[in-house]
Amino acid sequence: MRGRKPKPTARKVLEGNPGKRPLNAAEPQHPAPEAEAFDTPPEELRDHVRASAEWRRLAPLLRQARAVTDADRAALLALCLEWDRYLEATQKIRVHGLVVKTPSGYPMPNPFIAIATKALAGCTKLWPELGLTPSSRTRVKTDAPLPTDAWTEFDEAPPPGAATRH
Repeated sequence: MRGRKPKPTARKVLEGNPGKRPLNAAEPQHPAPEAEAFDTPPEELRDHVRASAEWRRLAPLLRQARAVTDADRAALLALCLEWDRYLEATQKIRVHGLVVKTPSGYPMPNPFIAIATKALAGCTKLWPELGLTPSSRTRVKTDAPLPTDAWTEFDEAPPPGAATRH
């Protein structure tokens, strides 16, 4: 498919449907994930300490922002694994340097540079999909946050045009 990727209907609704085009009412809607079940790193990350840590960091943020559903689990899993791969490769680069010697003694670029580059490219493709970049977040408007004081609805608002004391 050519051109830009279509925006999900939920995102268009959050943005106020700026193009005023008809919304896709037939788009499947997935339920929000349950907090404890979704925030716990999946079994696939059991042997990946850094990927599990990234899951524990991102899953609650995305769930609370209502940016993910259970259907997005695989994308988040892939992101965490790519981030783990990137961190591991950059650690190897720090240890061995940018240039390594072949068994015959010739210098060559460290092969972990390519691994780190590909893993970071995978992350940069997945971050916007999950709304994890500043530009992808600026396009989404959410409801105003709830007031922290439960009694603010009883506060009297000054009449329109009234002067306020400072």
